[in-house]
Amino acid sequence: MVAYDGCMISGKQVVLRRVEPSDHPDIRRWQNDPEVFRWMDYARPFSLDDIRRSEERAIDEGIPFIIEAEGRGIGRTGLNNFRRRDRLASLYIFVGERDVWGKGYGFDALLTLLAYGFDVLNLRRIELWMLADNERALRMYKRAGFREDARLPERSWRDGEYIDHLILSISPEESAPIRAQYGY
Repeated sequence: MVAYDGCMISGKQVVLRRVEPSDHPDIRRWQNDPEVFRWMDYARPFSLDDIRRSEERAIDEGIPFIIEAEGRGIGRTGLNNFRRRDRLASLYIFVGERDVWGKGYGFDALLTLLAYGFDVLNLRRIELWMLADNERALRMYKRAGFREDARLPERSWRDGEYIDHLILSISPEESAPIRAQYGY
């Protein structure tokens, strides 16, 4: 079970908290990191003004969070594209601090956000879009219980070739056994 106090959500290893303007330089650095940039399928580098505008939109259109671990911000996650009638939202996530990659913080943040989406927001389905060649992320999503709903061929031009997109989703029922296994 995750703890939610209205401002922060505590997972096992991470805390998801509201994005503050003081986070903007870190977000810019993370999003401009070449590997994060590629896997998130960004089109151009970000300025601080781009980040400010993007975060304002994220607050207006969804629920953005900073992922905190080891006493500092390490990445971003959130829900957006809400379809209230259908009780559906889209999820996004990345860990931007390279020195914490591989420590399980992304998986913890993912399960924490799923618990929040299903238990607090009463969503019926959470979906995400991703580049099909992001094998590390795909393994994490499948481990969390996501299933592949669709493959959209040749959606993004990257590294001299077109890359497919995948649409994955999960329901509370699909999430429940995984969350129970890990104690969320």
